[in-house]
Amino acid sequence: MSNVGFWREIKQDARDINIQSNRLGKIGRPWYIFPQGNGPRGSFANFTDLAPNLRSRDIIILGGVLREQAVAPLDVYDVTIYGAANSPRQATTGTGGIPANGTPTGGGACWLPPATGAVAGQALIELRAAGWAFENIEFTPHNGSAAIRTTRSAVVDTIDASHLSVVNCNFAGNGGTTQKGIEDNGGCGYVSAYGCRFDTLAGTAIIGLNTAAAIPRSWLIEACKFFQNGSDIVMSLNFAEILRNDFFSLTGAGQRINTIALAGQGASNHVLFNQFADINTDITPTDGYTGSTTDVWNNYSRATAALIVVSPPT
Repeated sequence: MSNVGFWREIKQDARDINIQSNRLGKIGRPWYIFPQGNGPRGSFANFTDLAPNLRSRDIIILGGVLREQAVAPLDVYDVTIYGAANSPRQATTGTGGIPANGTPTGGGACWLPPATGAVAGQALIELRAAGWAFENIEFTPHNGSAAIRTTRSAVVDTIDASHLSVVNCNFAGNGGTTQKGIEDNGGCGYVSAYGCRFDTLAGTAIIGLNTAAAIPRSWLIEACKFFQNGSDIVMSLNFAEILRNDFFSLTGAGQRINTIALAGQGASNHVLFNQFADINTDITPTDGYTGSTTDVWNNYSRATAALIVVSPPT
């Protein structure tokens, strides 16, 4: 599922976009967001202006630096947003290490909060319909906010951002406070994060806010890297898989993985083949590891050659 060189593989003609991929083939109705210009004819400067045009199964190519907090439209499904870059990275000068303080350097596919007027608590993009996907994008959210929020309503069936897919994206804090990567609001299910990097988010990399509609079910978090976040994965989860991730050090006494974070809800998760920076005796709730008694935890810890096969107690 590597996307190295992805942008070079995209070919355009007057009718559709042809992605040279054995996973996707041809997809129609391409749209382009190039905030600094230099995109194809008809490119948009931001997501909000483009959103009224979207239909289910559309594809968006993002190039350059987008500074926006946006809400995706209702009843528009299976939209994919690709970064027009060979690798997700900070694409600004980043004064003081914070991308929003800098100016675009050229290239890249970077989604940041507005330079002025950003709202704490509002995600860079809030999803309300199922099946959206993001690939090859760098996200740096506003202070106190998430990069991507999935929302599911307890009373309106059509408001449900389940089945989100996030592949090969970077979520970076870069000097902000209480920033979050992926945030679930209400209990979306079947969300996957594959091959992503969560780096220096002072809040939590992947977090559940509430279970108003349901306990999130069947999430897949695989082959991701977690670096110096306040906490890494803090949610109530049912039947989730947390597989083959690398967990480096936290910035403080945060939580590494907690699968029953909201009122003890959550059960039957598989936390397998992850690499932890802590030693065996520190894989405990006191040190940030908490699971259900029905979870299965088989992982590697520092200075221990074999798998740790005992789940941390609740």
